[in-house]
Amino acid sequence: MSILGIYFGPKVVDVVETKGRKLLNHIQIPTSGIAGGDFEEKVPLEVKIVALFNEVLRRNKIESKEAVLSLSGKDLIMRTFEMPNLPKEEMPSAVNFEAKKYIPFKVEELISGYQSLADKRSRINTVLFAGIKKEILNKYSSILNQLNIKTKHIEYCGFSIIRALNLSGAKEAGIIGLLCVDFAQDDEVNFVVLENGFPLFNRDISLSLGAAEGAENSETQVSASLDKLKTEMRVSLDYYQRKFPGKSIQKMYILSNPEQQPQVEAFMADFGITAKFIDFARIIGKPVVYSAGFVKSYSSALEGAIPTKIKINLLETRARALKPAAIAGGQQLDTWALFKEIRIDYRIIILGILICVSVFGYGVYQSAPFKLKLKDVISKRITVDKVDNTQGLSELEGINLAYKNKLEKLDTLIRKQLYLTETLDVIPRYIPEGVWLINFTLNNKDRERVELNLEGRAYLKDSDKEFAAVNKFIEALKQDLVFTKYFTDINIVSINQQEEDRVTVTSFSLSCKNYKEGR
Repeated sequence: MSILGIYFGPKVVDVVETKGRKLLNHIQIPTSGIAGGDFEEKVPLEVKIVALFNEVLRRNKIESKEAVLSLSGKDLIMRTFEMPNLPKEEMPSAVNFEAKKYIPFKVEELISGYQSLADKRSRINTVLFAGIKKEILNKYSSILNQLNIKTKHIEYCGFSIIRALNLSGAKEAGIIGLLCVDFAQDDEVNFVVLENGFPLFNRDISLSLGAAEGAENSETQVSASLDKLKTEMRVSLDYYQRKFPGKSIQKMYILSNPEQQPQVEAFMADFGITAKFIDFARIIGKPVVYSAGFVKSYSSALEGAIPTKIKINLLETRARALKPAAIAGGQQLDTWALFKEIRIDYRIIILGILICVSVFGYGVYQSAPFKLKLKDVISKRITVDKVDNTQGLSELEGINLAYKNKLEKLDTLIRKQLYLTETLDVIPRYIPEGVWLINFTLNNKDRERVELNLEGRAYLKDSDKEFAAVNKFIEALKQDLVFTKYFTDINIVSINQQEEDRVTVTSFSLSCKNYKEGR
């Protein structure tokens, strides 16, 4: 039975039909033919999309009734973070709480799932969190339902290409990088770092050029795209090394157009990383024109033939969330039917009541002398003002503990105050032009471990300048003697680009601590 792999890219939808590992069909549908523009505009275009898909599938004689969707990083939220080892029942709520740091909207708006990998030596869990907005998932599900195609799985395209790595025979052991790039199709670049097949880090890089650059010839466009990729990779590798300082990338596997392989290999050598290219045409056994969309759609179609270590299935998560509401009525009927089968024997009930009364009465009889003695001891207690002499040992210990806590809090307020007026006054002096802060939080519940979190945006119409401005801001804080007197550990928590009011800005989050994180 054949299966479809569908990759919804920024400008092209790639559809691949496979049977096992064998390629049967590959078609490309420009999204301009569907929406007359950006496919991700929130406009109800399902009818037009379904009609066009129906026509393309009919024309190419594709009759597959199952599909795996590979979605762009713009549609999904993928984050990897570390957490201490927790009991299994506490993990879901702890993961959701941690994920809120990386999500610019409510977690309740997502269908989400996670997968954890435990390190027994450090007792730390590496957690892979995946989420998709309910409205986006419903949109794609509605399209395939109207095409009478069952959606088997939805996955992030950066993880789809792991199957291409496995298909090439490359070993997943150790820490390796995987880069899928296409300068011709204007598709996003996917950069993934794996530790023994489990994702540690992922990033999506857009190589789209501005209007002025886009008007130049194709060779100049490739050169400009390559320069932009170098800059973005330098930022990504720098951030990865700060986040995982003890986990250096040993080798980088690259999927790209053969014509650009020497150039990509050269700049990877500048980073001190050995690059190894995957010949995609060779691993599928036939000559093909390279495109990143084809790699992702073909790799997603191999979901059943080539397993990976990533087990998150957002469709199953949604089904589990809907199941209780859907079966609630039927479950009540089944429970009532179960009780109707019970036959009551009143003699057994009366005998049980008599046994319970006898046991209770005997206990009262045995405890009566003890209660009288206890009452006598309590009546002889010394009277203490504001303390009830009828209270037991545990209650008196509770009163004593409450007084101790009050004294400790008063001592903390008097001796361990944290004055931040002078420190916070430093921050606005170093904010470069085009950078602004939108939020800050101070966590000082533990006086010995104080953390100041700063969130901000940068807009200079150039991502390189925006990243440079953010780095300039951080370096200025690190050099200031007043600020570093309180906060000795200043790091980037996250830095990425996002769209706000149809303008792409750089979003960043900084963590300033008075202590060093230890593993």
